Amino acid sequence: MTRSLPFAGASLGLPGRYYTEPEIYQRELKTLWRSSWQWVGRVEDLAAPGDYLTCMLGEEPILVLRDEQGELVALHNVCPHRGARLLSEARGNCKMLQCPYHAWTFDRQGQLVAVLQPKWFPDLDKSQISLARARVECWGGFVFVNPDAEGESLGEYLAGYPDYLAGWGERWEDLREVARTSYEEPINWKFIVENYVEDYHFTIAHARSLVPLFEVQNIRTLPTGRHIPILVPYVSEPPADPATFRHWEQHRPSYQGFIFPNMMINTGKSGCSVWRVTPLGPERSRLETIHYQTPGQYAAEPYLPESWAEVMEEDFAVCRLLQQGVGSRAYQVRSLAEEHELGVSHFHQVLAQYL
Repeated sequence: MTRSLPFAGASLGLPGRYYTEPEIYQRELKTLWRSSWQWVGRVEDLAAPGDYLTCMLGEEPILVLRDEQGELVALHNVCPHRGARLLSEARGNCKMLQCPYHAWTFDRQGQLVAVLQPKWFPDLDKSQISLARARVECWGGFVFVNPDAEGESLGEYLAGYPDYLAGWGERWEDLREVARTSYEEPINWKFIVENYVEDYHFTIAHARSLVPLFEVQNIRTLPTGRHIPILVPYVSEPPADPATFRHWEQHRPSYQGFIFPNMMINTGKSGCSVWRVTPLGPERSRLETIHYQTPGQYAAEPYLPESWAEVMEEDFAVCRLLQQGVGSRAYQVRSLAEEHELGVSHFHQVLAQYL
Protein backbone atom coordinates (compact mmCIF):
# COMPACT_ATOMS: atom_id res chain seq x y z
CA MET A 1 0.00 0.00 0.00
CA THR A 2 1.28 3.46 -0.92
CA ARG A 3 1.21 5.98 1.91
CA SER A 4 0.66 9.65 1.10
CA LEU A 5 2.92 12.34 2.48
CA PRO A 6 1.58 14.37 5.44
CA PHE A 7 1.39 17.58 3.40
CA ALA A 8 -1.36 19.39 1.56
CA GLY A 9 -1.11 21.77 -1.37
CA ALA A 10 1.23 22.01 -4.32
CA SER A 11 4.92 22.83 -4.19
CA LEU A 12 6.02 26.20 -5.58
CA GLY A 13 9.53 25.10 -6.48
CA LEU A 14 11.10 22.70 -8.92
CA PRO A 15 10.70 18.97 -8.29
CA GLY A 16 13.62 17.52 -6.38
CA ARG A 17 14.76 15.43 -9.35
CA TYR A 18 15.67 18.68 -11.18
CA TYR A 19 18.69 18.91 -8.85
CA THR A 20 19.88 15.31 -9.09
CA GLU A 21 18.83 13.46 -12.25
CA PRO A 22 21.27 13.07 -15.17
CA GLU A 23 18.34 13.29 -17.61
CA ILE A 24 17.44 16.80 -16.42
CA TYR A 25 21.09 17.84 -16.47
CA GLN A 26 21.44 16.67 -20.08
CA ARG A 27 18.27 18.50 -21.05
CA GLU A 28 19.70 21.72 -19.59
CA LEU A 29 22.94 21.27 -21.54
CA LYS A 30 21.06 20.81 -24.79
CA THR A 31 18.60 23.69 -24.29
CA LEU A 32 19.50 26.73 -22.21
CA TRP A 33 23.30 26.37 -22.35
CA ARG A 34 23.20 26.03 -26.15
CA SER A 35 20.95 29.00 -26.80
CA SER A 36 21.67 31.75 -24.26
CA TRP A 37 24.22 34.55 -24.06
CA GLN A 38 27.01 33.77 -21.57
CA TRP A 39 29.92 35.81 -20.30
CA VAL A 40 33.28 34.31 -21.31
CA GLY A 41 35.95 36.97 -20.69
CA ARG A 42 37.03 40.59 -21.05
CA VAL A 43 38.07 42.54 -24.13
CA GLU A 44 41.53 43.12 -22.62
CA ASP A 45 42.00 39.34 -22.72
CA LEU A 46 41.82 39.64 -26.53
CA ALA A 47 43.84 42.78 -27.17
CA ALA A 48 45.98 41.84 -30.21
CA PRO A 49 45.15 40.15 -33.53
CA GLY A 50 45.29 36.39 -33.01
CA ASP A 51 44.65 36.53 -29.26
CA TYR A 52 42.11 33.86 -28.34
CA LEU A 53 40.32 32.22 -25.46
CA THR A 54 38.47 28.93 -25.33
CA CYS A 55 35.51 27.90 -23.21
CA MET A 56 32.78 25.30 -22.82
CA LEU A 57 29.20 26.56 -22.97
CA GLY A 58 27.28 23.51 -21.89
CA GLU A 59 28.44 20.82 -24.32
CA GLU A 60 29.60 23.35 -26.91
CA PRO A 61 33.38 23.98 -27.16
CA ILE A 62 33.82 27.59 -28.29
CA LEU A 63 36.79 29.75 -29.24
CA VAL A 64 36.81 33.54 -29.40
CA LEU A 65 39.60 35.40 -31.18
CA ARG A 66 40.48 38.82 -32.53
CA ASP A 67 40.98 38.90 -36.30
CA GLU A 68 43.27 41.02 -38.48
CA GLN A 69 40.69 43.81 -38.68
CA GLY A 70 40.47 44.01 -34.89
CA GLU A 71 37.02 42.38 -34.71
CA LEU A 72 36.04 39.60 -32.34
CA VAL A 73 35.04 36.30 -33.94
CA ALA A 74 33.37 33.40 -32.11
CA LEU A 75 33.61 29.92 -33.61
CA HIS A 76 32.75 26.41 -32.55
CA ASN A 77 36.05 24.82 -31.57
CA VAL A 78 35.38 21.70 -33.67
CA CYS A 79 37.04 20.69 -36.94
CA PRO A 80 34.41 20.02 -39.66
CA HIS A 81 36.53 17.20 -41.09
CA ARG A 82 36.19 14.63 -38.29
CA GLY A 83 35.18 16.67 -35.24
CA ALA A 84 38.49 17.03 -33.36
CA ARG A 85 39.02 19.92 -30.93
CA LEU A 86 41.14 22.58 -32.63
CA LEU A 87 42.50 24.58 -29.69
CA SER A 88 43.03 23.00 -26.29
CA GLU A 89 44.79 25.80 -24.41
CA ALA A 90 42.57 28.18 -22.41
CA ARG A 91 44.26 31.27 -23.89
CA GLY A 92 46.93 32.10 -26.39
CA ASN A 93 47.71 33.68 -29.75
CA CYS A 94 47.48 32.06 -33.17
CA LYS A 95 48.18 33.04 -36.76
CA MET A 96 46.02 30.22 -38.11
CA LEU A 97 43.84 27.45 -36.68
CA GLN A 98 45.20 24.00 -37.42
CA CYS A 99 43.54 20.75 -36.43
CA PRO A 100 45.94 18.55 -34.43
CA TYR A 101 44.42 15.38 -35.93
CA HIS A 102 44.78 15.78 -39.73
CA ALA A 103 46.25 19.31 -40.01
CA TRP A 104 43.30 20.92 -41.76
CA THR A 105 44.07 24.63 -41.51
CA PHE A 106 41.65 27.55 -41.13
CA ASP A 107 42.17 31.30 -41.12
CA ARG A 108 41.07 33.56 -38.26
CA GLN A 109 37.61 33.84 -39.79
CA GLY A 110 37.26 30.05 -39.67
CA GLN A 111 37.56 29.58 -43.44
CA LEU A 112 39.33 26.41 -44.62
CA VAL A 113 42.57 27.38 -46.40
CA ALA A 114 44.59 24.15 -46.62
CA VAL A 115 44.32 20.39 -46.19
CA LEU A 116 46.95 17.71 -45.79
CA GLN A 117 47.41 15.66 -48.98
CA PRO A 118 44.95 17.70 -51.11
CA LYS A 119 45.18 15.22 -53.98
CA TRP A 120 43.38 12.73 -51.76
CA PHE A 121 40.32 15.04 -51.86
CA PRO A 122 39.79 15.61 -55.61
CA ASP A 123 36.27 16.99 -55.21
CA LEU A 124 36.86 19.15 -52.13
CA ASP A 125 35.88 22.81 -52.53
CA LYS A 126 37.67 24.61 -49.69
CA SER A 127 35.62 27.76 -50.20
CA GLN A 128 32.52 25.87 -49.05
CA ILE A 129 34.00 24.66 -45.75
CA SER A 130 34.40 26.74 -42.61
CA LEU A 131 34.09 26.44 -38.86
CA ALA A 132 30.60 26.85 -37.47
CA ARG A 133 29.93 30.36 -36.20
CA ALA A 134 28.73 31.41 -32.78
CA ARG A 135 27.63 34.90 -31.87
CA VAL A 136 29.84 37.33 -29.93
CA GLU A 137 29.10 40.80 -28.58
CA CYS A 138 30.37 43.00 -25.76
CA TRP A 139 28.96 45.15 -23.02
CA GLY A 140 31.03 47.18 -20.56
CA GLY A 141 34.22 45.39 -21.55
CA PHE A 142 32.67 41.96 -20.91
CA VAL A 143 32.67 39.51 -23.82
CA PHE A 144 29.51 37.44 -24.24
CA VAL A 145 28.97 34.47 -26.56
CA ASN A 146 25.82 32.71 -27.72
CA PRO A 147 26.53 29.27 -29.27
CA ASP A 148 23.48 29.80 -31.48
CA ALA A 149 24.46 32.09 -34.36
CA GLU A 150 20.83 33.11 -34.89
CA GLY A 151 18.42 34.91 -32.60
CA GLU A 152 18.31 38.05 -30.51
CA SER A 153 21.14 40.51 -30.00
CA LEU A 154 22.96 40.87 -26.69
CA GLY A 155 21.26 44.21 -26.15
CA GLU A 156 17.84 42.62 -26.51
CA TYR A 157 18.87 39.74 -24.27
CA LEU A 158 20.12 41.97 -21.44
CA ALA A 159 16.71 43.71 -21.40
CA GLY A 160 17.76 46.97 -19.71
CA TYR A 161 20.18 45.42 -17.20
CA PRO A 162 23.02 47.76 -18.27
CA ASP A 163 20.80 50.77 -17.48
CA TYR A 164 20.43 49.47 -13.93
CA LEU A 165 24.19 48.94 -13.53
CA ALA A 166 24.89 52.46 -14.81
CA GLY A 167 23.79 53.65 -11.38
CA TRP A 168 27.12 52.47 -9.96
CA GLY A 169 28.77 55.45 -11.66
CA GLU A 170 32.04 53.76 -12.67
CA ARG A 171 33.12 53.05 -16.24
CA TRP A 172 32.74 49.30 -16.65
CA GLU A 173 35.18 49.37 -19.58
CA ASP A 174 37.93 50.61 -17.21
CA LEU A 175 37.79 47.55 -14.94
CA ARG A 176 40.82 45.29 -14.74
CA GLU A 177 41.13 41.91 -13.04
CA VAL A 178 42.97 41.95 -9.71
CA ALA A 179 42.11 38.54 -8.20
CA ARG A 180 40.42 35.26 -9.09
CA THR A 181 39.23 32.32 -7.01
CA SER A 182 37.62 29.06 -8.12
CA TYR A 183 35.53 26.69 -6.00
CA GLU A 184 34.12 23.24 -6.79
CA GLU A 185 31.22 22.07 -4.66
CA PRO A 186 28.88 19.03 -4.51
CA ILE A 187 25.91 21.28 -5.30
CA ASN A 188 23.60 21.54 -8.32
CA TRP A 189 24.20 24.85 -10.09
CA LYS A 190 20.57 25.95 -9.64
CA PHE A 191 20.86 25.90 -5.85
CA ILE A 192 23.80 28.30 -6.09
CA VAL A 193 21.74 30.65 -8.25
CA GLU A 194 18.66 30.39 -6.04
CA ASN A 195 20.68 31.16 -2.93
CA TYR A 196 22.19 34.20 -4.64
CA VAL A 197 18.91 35.73 -5.83
CA GLU A 198 17.17 35.67 -2.41
CA ASP A 199 18.08 37.57 0.75
CA TYR A 200 15.67 35.88 3.18
CA HIS A 201 18.60 33.79 4.50
CA PHE A 202 20.80 36.80 5.32
CA THR A 203 19.82 37.23 8.97
CA ILE A 204 20.64 33.56 9.67
CA ALA A 205 23.49 32.58 7.34
CA HIS A 206 25.19 35.99 7.21
CA ALA A 207 24.44 37.35 10.69
CA ARG A 208 28.07 38.29 11.31
CA SER A 209 29.28 39.10 7.80
CA LEU A 210 26.55 40.94 5.85
CA VAL A 211 23.87 42.01 8.33
CA PRO A 212 26.17 44.64 9.94
CA LEU A 213 26.84 46.06 6.46
CA PHE A 214 23.50 46.06 4.61
CA GLU A 215 19.92 47.09 5.40
CA VAL A 216 18.51 43.62 4.89
CA GLN A 217 14.87 44.69 5.26
CA ASN A 218 15.23 47.17 2.39
CA ILE A 219 16.90 44.97 -0.22
CA ARG A 220 14.90 45.15 -3.45
CA THR A 221 14.63 42.50 -6.16
CA LEU A 222 13.86 44.03 -9.57
CA PRO A 223 13.38 41.37 -12.31
CA THR A 224 13.99 42.54 -15.87
CA GLY A 225 13.67 40.14 -18.78
CA ARG A 226 15.32 36.86 -17.79
CA HIS A 227 17.51 38.59 -15.22
CA ILE A 228 17.33 39.68 -11.58
CA PRO A 229 18.86 43.02 -10.54
CA ILE A 230 19.08 43.30 -6.75
CA LEU A 231 19.50 46.72 -5.12
CA VAL A 232 21.25 46.37 -1.76
CA PRO A 233 21.41 49.49 0.48
CA TYR A 234 24.09 49.92 3.10
CA VAL A 235 23.25 50.51 6.76
CA SER A 236 22.80 54.19 7.59
CA GLU A 237 25.35 54.28 10.43
CA PRO A 238 29.03 53.38 9.95
CA PRO A 239 29.76 49.81 11.12
CA ALA A 240 31.89 49.59 14.27
CA ASP A 241 34.03 46.70 13.00
CA PRO A 242 36.98 48.06 10.93
CA ALA A 243 36.86 45.15 8.46
CA THR A 244 33.16 45.77 7.78
CA PHE A 245 33.58 49.54 7.70
CA ARG A 246 36.10 49.09 4.89
CA HIS A 247 33.24 48.00 2.59
CA TRP A 248 30.63 50.47 3.84
CA GLU A 249 29.38 53.18 1.52
CA GLN A 250 27.11 55.99 2.61
CA HIS A 251 25.73 57.62 -0.50
CA ARG A 252 24.93 54.83 -2.95
CA PRO A 253 23.77 51.19 -2.70
CA SER A 254 25.53 48.08 -3.88
CA TYR A 255 24.30 47.20 -7.37
CA GLN A 256 24.04 43.44 -7.42
CA GLY A 257 22.17 40.84 -9.40
CA PHE A 258 22.01 37.84 -11.69
CA ILE A 259 22.30 37.72 -15.48
CA PHE A 260 20.75 34.47 -16.72
CA PRO A 261 21.97 31.76 -16.87
CA ASN A 262 25.15 31.96 -14.78
CA MET A 263 26.59 35.46 -14.14
CA MET A 264 26.37 37.44 -10.89
CA ILE A 265 27.61 41.02 -10.37
CA ASN A 266 28.33 42.76 -7.06
CA THR A 267 29.55 46.37 -6.89
CA GLY A 268 31.23 48.22 -4.05
CA LYS A 269 33.09 51.45 -3.42
CA SER A 270 36.49 49.91 -4.22
CA GLY A 271 35.58 47.65 -7.15
CA CYS A 272 33.28 44.84 -8.12
CA SER A 273 33.21 41.07 -8.17
CA VAL A 274 31.74 38.99 -10.97
CA TRP A 275 30.78 35.38 -10.36
CA ARG A 276 30.28 32.61 -12.89
CA VAL A 277 28.67 29.29 -12.01
CA THR A 278 29.30 26.32 -14.30
CA PRO A 279 27.51 22.96 -14.00
CA LEU A 280 29.93 20.03 -13.84
CA GLY A 281 27.28 17.36 -13.36
CA PRO A 282 23.84 16.89 -11.84
CA GLU A 283 25.22 17.39 -8.33
CA ARG A 284 28.47 19.28 -8.85
CA SER A 285 29.31 22.86 -9.87
CA ARG A 286 32.20 25.26 -10.22
CA LEU A 287 31.91 28.85 -9.01
CA GLU A 288 34.53 31.35 -10.16
CA THR A 289 34.76 34.74 -8.45
CA ILE A 290 36.73 37.38 -10.36
CA HIS A 291 37.45 40.73 -8.75
CA TYR A 292 37.89 43.91 -10.77
CA GLN A 293 38.99 47.45 -9.99
CA THR A 294 39.47 50.56 -12.06
CA PRO A 295 43.02 51.98 -11.96
CA GLY A 296 41.79 54.73 -9.64
CA GLN A 297 40.16 52.25 -7.26
CA TYR A 298 43.28 50.09 -7.18
CA ALA A 299 45.49 53.09 -6.41
CA ALA A 300 43.20 54.23 -3.60
CA GLU A 301 42.54 50.83 -1.99
CA PRO A 302 44.05 47.64 -3.46
CA TYR A 303 41.84 44.57 -3.20
CA LEU A 304 42.42 42.23 -0.24
CA PRO A 305 41.99 38.56 -1.27
CA GLU A 306 40.46 37.46 2.02
CA SER A 307 37.65 40.01 1.87
CA TRP A 308 34.72 37.68 1.12
CA ALA A 309 36.00 34.20 1.99
CA GLU A 310 33.74 33.99 5.06
CA VAL A 311 30.63 34.94 3.08
CA MET A 312 31.36 32.35 0.39
CA GLU A 313 31.68 29.54 2.92
CA GLU A 314 28.44 30.63 4.63
CA ASP A 315 26.61 30.32 1.32
CA PHE A 316 28.20 27.02 0.35
CA ALA A 317 27.31 25.56 3.76
CA VAL A 318 23.58 26.19 3.31
CA CYS A 319 23.64 25.05 -0.33
CA ARG A 320 25.21 21.75 0.71
CA LEU A 321 22.32 21.27 3.11
CA LEU A 322 19.85 21.86 0.25
CA GLN A 323 21.60 19.28 -1.92
CA GLN A 324 21.56 16.77 0.93
CA GLY A 325 17.83 17.25 1.46
CA VAL A 326 16.58 17.38 -2.10
CA GLY A 327 16.52 13.61 -2.55
CA SER A 328 13.96 13.14 0.20
CA ARG A 329 10.39 12.21 -0.77
CA ALA A 330 9.36 15.02 1.60
CA TYR A 331 11.21 17.69 -0.40
CA GLN A 332 9.02 20.56 -1.58
CA VAL A 333 8.76 24.35 -1.56
CA ARG A 334 5.50 25.34 0.09
CA SER A 335 5.84 29.12 0.31
CA LEU A 336 8.15 31.93 -0.83
CA ALA A 337 8.61 35.35 0.77
CA GLU A 338 6.89 37.73 -1.66
CA GLU A 339 9.71 40.29 -1.87
CA HIS A 340 12.78 38.61 -0.46
CA GLU A 341 12.49 35.29 -2.37
CA LEU A 342 11.03 36.85 -5.50
CA GLY A 343 14.23 36.05 -7.39
CA VAL A 344 13.74 32.31 -6.85
CA SER A 345 10.29 32.26 -8.43
CA HIS A 346 11.44 34.46 -11.32
CA PHE A 347 14.41 32.15 -11.97
CA HIS A 348 12.10 29.15 -12.05
CA GLN A 349 9.77 30.87 -14.51
CA VAL A 350 12.67 31.55 -16.87
CA LEU A 351 13.92 27.97 -16.56
CA ALA A 352 10.47 26.72 -17.48
CA GLN A 353 10.68 28.61 -20.79
CA TYR A 354 13.79 26.64 -21.72
CA LEU A 355 12.99 23.22 -20.24
